[in-house]
Amino acid sequence: MMVLRILGIVLCGVLLVFVVLTAFTLFAPARIEIKRDMPDGQLKVRLGFGPIKKVFRLGGKRKKTKKPTKKQKEKEKREEHKQETNAPRFDLKRLPIDRALELLVELIYDLAGAVVWEKLHVTVILHTSDAARTGRLLGACSAVVGNLYPYLARTHVLKDTKIVIDADFDAQKTVWGLDISVMTRLCWYPRILWRRRKELWALWKAIRLTKQEREAWSQKQMASQQHPA
Repeated sequence: MMVLRILGIVLCGVLLVFVVLTAFTLFAPARIEIKRDMPDGQLKVRLGFGPIKKVFRLGGKRKKTKKPTKKQKEKEKREEHKQETNAPRFDLKRLPIDRALELLVELIYDLAGAVVWEKLHVTVILHTSDAARTGRLLGACSAVVGNLYPYLARTHVLKDTKIVIDADFDAQKTVWGLDISVMTRLCWYPRILWRRRKELWALWKAIRLTKQEREAWSQKQMASQQHPA
């Protein structure tokens, strides 16, 4: 009996800690920081809940390490081959832009009052292989920003905003940078995601690749490696 009581007390304590941590995570003010330095910086996402902070680094150029050994080289070569023949799960070229923009506006409306944009700095310098296409892309991006920003300014708190969309016809590629800092509460998002679940699922179905398409992609990659042109 004593052992069962002790186990019951321990389980109640663990459950209480779990409930407190969940409530703290959902209702405590959360800071989300997203930063990427131009032109080829690493994308950094920083999440903070009071004293708790977590940084995620995505992509970008990695720092040079020590010279790898023969085993490490073979392992890296196998991993690269696996990545080259492993088909992606989605294709962003299939994304229906009109539906995506419509959903973006709806999400901005849903988040009104829930997000404080302490810093919103975005810089994009466009470049494509065709000058006419670059010009059209610049016009489209400027139109999107010109329509979305006034709406965002009316419905959200914007403290420090700087958005630059430009084109460089002599550049080698498109470069971009971000410096965004947001204060919010995560308790808003489950309800919003549930409300927009059908639209989000429709966009995911539009860009995801079927099993047959992924297999065909992998076979094509393997054939190109075995018989290079």
